[in-house]
Parts: sequence; C-alpha cells; structure tokens
Amino acid sequence: MSTLNERGFSLMEALTGATISVIAVLGLAYSFGVGRGLVNRYEVARAALGEAQSELEALQLLPPADPALAIGTVGPPTPFRYEGVTLGSSSWRVLPYDEPHLAGAVNMKRVVVTVRWQHDAQPDSLSLERLWLP
Repeated sequence: MSTLNERGFSLMEALTGATISVIAVLGLAYSFGVGRGLVNRYEVARAALGEAQSELEALQLLPPADPALAIGTVGPPTPFRYEGVTLGSSSWRVLPYDEPHLAGAVNMKRVVVTVRWQHDAQPDSLSLERLWLP
C-alpha cells in the first residue's frame, strides 16, 4: 500500500485545465466573430451584385442608337445603398471589343458595370461585363 495520500488532483493540474479551457473559449469566440464578419461581407457583396445586374438590365432596355451606349461613354456614378445606408457608388462604361470571327475592326461593345463600396473600413468592388452587338 502507498503511504502517500494520492486522491484528487493537484493545484498544477487545476491551473493547466483552467488555462486550456480559457484558450478554447477564446478561440471559439474568435471563430464566431470571424464567421459573422464574413457573412456580413458576402451579404453586402450579394446586394452589390444585384445592383450591377439591375444596372446592366436597365442599359439593355435603351435603344442601340442611344448616345449613352456610344463607345467610350462613361456613365455617371450613382450611390450604392444597402439597407438605407450609402456604402459606395456604381458606374458603367462602354468599351470597344473586337471579335475575331466577325467582320470589322470594332464589331461589338463591351459594357462594364462596376460597384465599389466600403464596409467595416474594408474597400471592395465587383464588375460585371456584357458584350453587345452595336
């Protein structure tokens, strides 16, 4: 039989267990915070994608001879709002595009819509392009 009383746990084991528990809880809280930040970022990005798509659709409704769709035209910046807050701006431009399989030097128009925003002090942007026959 052992002469020492070895029941229970020591102070060192209790401190080590408490330290590991604190590190695990802080790591879990950090993971939830980062995950929530990413969800918020992609939520705003989805709204910006919807803004760019609606701008392209509005430009597609214009007649092909409209001067707003002339090559080299740059559209005025419009505010990009999400949930009642202005986060950035949206603009578009019309560029020449040469399709090698079609006749002519510049035979198509490339319309690029760009949405820029800043959310939580982090600048971001997205662009959509569409090719149109002139």
